[in-house]
Amino acid sequence: MKKENLRRADLMFSIVLILLSIFVFVKSIGYFFNPFSRDFALVSGDSIKDAMINWNESPALLPLILSALLLLCGVSLLHIAKRQGAKIDFLTKEKVKALFKNRELYVVLIVVGTLCLYIFLLIPLFRKHLNFFPRFQAFPFMLATFVYLFSTMVIFNKKSFKKILFSLITAAIAAGVIAYGFGIAAMIPLP
Repeated sequence: MKKENLRRADLMFSIVLILLSIFVFVKSIGYFFNPFSRDFALVSGDSIKDAMINWNESPALLPLILSALLLLCGVSLLHIAKRQGAKIDFLTKEKVKALFKNRELYVVLIVVGTLCLYIFLLIPLFRKHLNFFPRFQAFPFMLATFVYLFSTMVIFNKKSFKKILFSLITAAIAAGVIAYGFGIAAMIPLP
């Protein structure tokens, strides 16, 4: 890749990094005063006073520090990219049209879309309706992970019986190993 293209990528990534770090910074400041995201009408003055006194014990401290460091990294990357001549001159009408004709864009959109469905729909839905085994809390997560992995493999593989069967077996084994390894062996609470 040419140096000019790398600097443009650095410029765009630095802007995304700066915006993301500012968002996390603002959210973590809110968590200092209201760590459980309750309605602010229900938060008492004493709990805000306690949060300010015991700021070093707050769960928001680490995200605040990390977002500040990411902000510094983003500003530094922006400065380096601008100093080496990066410009936002690649957002032309022709290049945007070419982007939408690119197959990789659709692959990224499918992966992000299925991942969002997995996180925001499958896991909560399976947790609510398929929580059959109280002693095995990883069961709904395992089923949701299986459905996500299997559907993703079917979408991106050839649609032959052999490939679908292989995807089914692979997704089942991977979901079981992930649920057992993290939920049972490592005792990490799964969503």
